[in-house]
Amino acid sequence: MPETNSITAIKLTRSLFESVHGNIGLLNFNIEELTPTNGTATEESKKWKIICSFYETLGSTSPSRYEVTVDLNTNSVSIKKLSGPENKALDGTEWTVTPKKAPEGK
Repeated sequence: MPETNSITAIKLTRSLFESVHGNIGLLNFNIEELTPTNGTATEESKKWKIICSFYETLGSTSPSRYEVTVDLNTNSVSIKKLSGPENKALDGTEWTVTPKKAPEGK
């Protein structure tokens, strides 16, 4: 059974943050809000706004919050940091993510 577009959007978001921070840098990854930004009553949205939070390092005292816009038509992810330690590498950036393919036969 194929996964829903909302799950795909979450996976793209998480994989982008993992590529920047590594697995350890995503402690307590949490989806606070997941909002479709297009779609119809008969077709699931291909664009999503995600508010997420996580601890960026083992020494973080509070989670960082991000607003992420995902477009599944182009696999693009735009990031806006809402709170947490300053990180110019991510704030206001747009990325194109290549989703991982499942191995054949699975």
